[in-house]
Amino acid sequence: MQTSIDLDEELLGEVTRARKLVNVSEDAVIRMALRAGLPLVANRGQAHRPEGYFSDAYPQPDERLVLEEAMAEQPQPPDR
Repeated sequence: MQTSIDLDEELLGEVTRARKLVNVSEDAVIRMALRAGLPLVANRGQAHRPEGYFSDAYPQPDERLVLEEAMAEQPQPPDR
C-alpha cells in the first residue's frame, strides 16, 4: 500500500536522526515507529476498567497464607 504523509520539521529531524542511528531508510524508520506506537494509540481509545477489576483473581493476604499452609501439607512428588 503506497501512502504519503507530510512531516513537520521537528518530526523530520527525529526521523533523520533515528535513520542514522539504526542505519536503515527513512521509510523503514517510519514503519518501525508506526508498528511500535500503534498499540499505544489504540489503547488510548479503549474505556478504562473499573477500580478492582481483577481483584477477585488475586487472593488477599490472609487467604494467601491459608492457601500456602494447605499447599505445604500436601505431599509433593519429586521432580524427574
